[in-house]
Formats: sequence, structure tokens, C-alpha cells
Amino acid sequence: MVRTVPVKEYHGLDLPPEFSPCHFDHKTPFASHPPLGGWQALSGPGNVHSAVEYSLIFVVDRHAKKVLLGYKRRGMGVNLYNGFGGKAEPGESMAECAARELEEESGLTATEEGLYYKGYLYSSRPISADLCDGSVVIRIHFFACVAWSGQPTGTEEMIPEWFEIPTVDSIAEEDHHRNLSLPLNRMWPEASFYLLPLLHNIMNDNRNEVMFARIDYCYLSSLAAPTNLSALDGLTLREKRSGTDCEDEDVAERLSGWWMSFAPIQALSMINH
Repeated sequence: MVRTVPVKEYHGLDLPPEFSPCHFDHKTPFASHPPLGGWQALSGPGNVHSAVEYSLIFVVDRHAKKVLLGYKRRGMGVNLYNGFGGKAEPGESMAECAARELEEESGLTATEEGLYYKGYLYSSRPISADLCDGSVVIRIHFFACVAWSGQPTGTEEMIPEWFEIPTVDSIAEEDHHRNLSLPLNRMWPEASFYLLPLLHNIMNDNRNEVMFARIDYCYLSSLAAPTNLSALDGLTLREKRSGTDCEDEDVAERLSGWWMSFAPIQALSMINH
């Protein structure tokens, strides 16, 4: 079972400081667990902010109730499923980046009305196991694609594959996580929290809502981690180990905190980009 604390009452003190101008203290995140010690500002000493930002596109067939995911054959996220996307080129807007990456990785050409913005996620990963070394922070911009031309085509980098979108509201329960058609056990751990709510939001054509999210990783043992989702190993997931008696050998880069919420698209103008 994914070990999380259900959110019954939400308090603004648990809000990552990057989102405080949006007054999320009056809203309940759909997934939230603060890291040990609470949320620290991403602008804190020692943190390195990537100058490059990334796009991540989820192609949704609203009629067939399916999502197109890509199986990564090389590079970051190798051997994992994800949406399509990548880093923006110099002078390229994030929307232009999303359209280009989608076509390059899947063979689909998004229509002008079919590709739209769905928010962003801050990802903070430790530079090393030494807490004093700080973290590397990147921002990933989410897009939905609901209309396109062409047929999904595999490339040297990605193999596209359609998956049914479940109708269940939550994937936190063990039975749902095990039986869902989505390949969550072969995706980045945070997808277990945001993917289904995001897909349902897109299915409902909620274009006036965007997602704000932050995830923090740090080096933890499996017992200290707030969830039993897979640890990371550089570019991909760490293979699960069994039979180890030494806790030190079990310390790995694990998800330590997450915060995810939808808000009106007007909230984008309230946050300093």
C-alpha cells in the first residue's frame, strides 16, 4: 500500500512557499505530504535552478477514454513510461516546444485548438547524499493534447502505446494501484499521485483549470520514506532489492514530499515565473 496521510483538513502552513501568492490556503490539494522539516523555499542556499525548462504532453482521446504514453528507450527516464516532451530550444516558447517534441517523439501533429496548457511542476532532487549540497530544481510545464493529425509512430527514443483511463477517483489504495490499466509501476513515482486526477481533468475539458505541483526527493531508507514507491537511480527507477539486512544499503533517493492542486488558470498571473 502507498503510505500516505489522507488530507482531511488542509492548513496553509503546509503550502510550498512558491505557491503562496495564489492563496491556496483556502483550497485542498488533491495530493499532499510535506517533507520532513516542512517545505523549504526552492530559492534557498545551495540549490541550483536549471536554466532549461521542460515540456510534458499527455495525449488524451476523450471519445475512446484513452491516454497515449511513450516508453522511453534511452536517456532520462529510460525504460519508463511517460508523456511526451523535452527541453525548450533557445528562443522557443513552451507551447512551441510541446508541439515540436510531440511530433518528434510520437509522430502526431497537434492542432492549434487541441494543444493547451495544464500547469507546471517543480522537481527538486538532491545533488548528493550530503544534505549540505543542496538540490537541483527544474520546472516541467504540462500540456494536454486532445486533437491531432497523424498516427502514433515509434522512434529511436520513444515507443507510443495507448492505455485506458480508469474511472476510479483514487489510486492510493493498493488494489487500485495493482489493477489499473495505467503502467504506474513503470513511471516516475510522482505520477502515482498526479496522473489520474490530471487525466480526469483533461477528460472533463477543464481548460480553465491548471495544476500546480511540487515534488521533493532526498536520500532516505525505505522505512523512513513516507511512501513505498520506487526509489530513483540516476536516469530511471532503482530496481527493488530484497533480503538486505543493512539499513545503510537501503538508503536511496526517494520521494519525500509532494504537493499538488488545481486552480483557476488566472492563478498563473499571481505567481512570479
